[in-house]
Amino acid sequence: MNIDGVLTRRRFLRYASVGGIAVPMFATTVLPNVAPASVFQLPADPENLTDMEKLHIPKITLPPVVEDGSQAPIVVEVDHPMEPDHYIKNIQIMNFNDPVVIKGKFYFTPANGEVYLGTQIRLDGGEPRVWVVAECNKHGKWAGSKDTKVAAGGC
Repeated sequence: MNIDGVLTRRRFLRYASVGGIAVPMFATTVLPNVAPASVFQLPADPENLTDMEKLHIPKITLPPVVEDGSQAPIVVEVDHPMEPDHYIKNIQIMNFNDPVVIKGKFYFTPANGEVYLGTQIRLDGGEPRVWVVAECNKHGKWAGSKDTKVAAGGC
């Protein structure tokens, strides 16, 4: 019995199976394998940062070689004032070569006093470039990256 406008179990399964095929196909064609520079601001000269870049570009501490990709330690710091009207809103950690691109998004308020984050992330094997994006409430998104080598993948 087919009633128009009613979502039957069979119709739901049909739609879900089509969606299950279409979504992964769309996601792989849209998501980039490298970080697009138009999304956030990068330093013009990473060796000689301007005063504005020194305040906003995240400092990333990541081992040069990670033995176990399932537990890669990372520390992120931003030397930015945390004032009520000017502060870092969040930090996002990404690796565009991993099956799971976004490794975490962490929120801050002026009450935190400073932007400091220490955590562990999972990294796929190989030589990934880990991107960290810091979002300032006044000056937008600023990014830094760090390369590492992973002996055994964790994804």
